[in-house]
Amino acid sequence: MSSTIHARMQALSFDDACDKPSETPPVDCSSFPPLDEYHHPEYTGIFYYGIYVREGALEEYAKRVNPDAVNHCSSVQYFYALDHLRWIVNDESLDVQRAVLKPRHKKAMPCITEPETATILCLYPPEKAVKNRISAEKVKRLVDALGCEPDWFEIFFWC
Repeated sequence: MSSTIHARMQALSFDDACDKPSETPPVDCSSFPPLDEYHHPEYTGIFYYGIYVREGALEEYAKRVNPDAVNHCSSVQYFYALDHLRWIVNDESLDVQRAVLKPRHKKAMPCITEPETATILCLYPPEKAVKNRISAEKVKRLVDALGCEPDWFEIFFWC
């Protein structure tokens, strides 16, 4: 019986504009960060489900979606890309932070070249993992844009 209730709760995702269930299922985020990391944080103890952003990826994305971005400096390209990603998923809460890299991240994503910390696009913290989780469709759009799968990361420091 509890597995049926759990399955129903996993299927719920709240639309950005109203309180009715969404048409698309929520992203499967394995519910929460790994318990050993969550209970024994190394830095801030603040965890976010996010997507690794390699150096220069946001600037490249800006130029890909808007060829005129080539005429602007990298900082303008960076913020243009971030705003565009927020726009394609209709979520102003998306943000970029520095996160701690664990061996499991590097094993799952060989594209990671940074030694200890990296930039991530923060999707949501554990507190939103159950109720206001972003839809799987929206996460797919972000994954397609940035080229990496999401995972749980501990925030290194707030930017």
